[in-house]
Amino acid sequence: MADELKILSPNAPVSQVSPAVNWVPGKIRKLSEIKAGHRVKLMAIQLADPARAQLYAQGLTENKKARVIHNDHRGRVMLKLKGEIYLLGRRETSKIQVREYLPSP
Repeated sequence: MADELKILSPNAPVSQVSPAVNWVPGKIRKLSEIKAGHRVKLMAIQLADPARAQLYAQGLTENKKARVIHNDHRGRVMLKLKGEIYLLGRRETSKIQVREYLPSP
């Protein structure tokens, strides 16, 4: 239980979180596949128009950088984007494509 709470902490260093299985830097993946602690760049939101428009209105658009706070691996993901926390369901996370974000040194 203590490990789960550590992962939910938004300030947990990525080094404490194990990397995703078969993680290939630069490869585009579904948001539902990304483990907690990883920083990602949103590449494509492939939802139908009403759902996509709702995400756009809330500020969740392509080319934004976010951090995965929690992933229950059933499809539900918590993202932190510019100080805001988004809780996305299975339908959304399977249709959002992301790429690992590595800040330039």
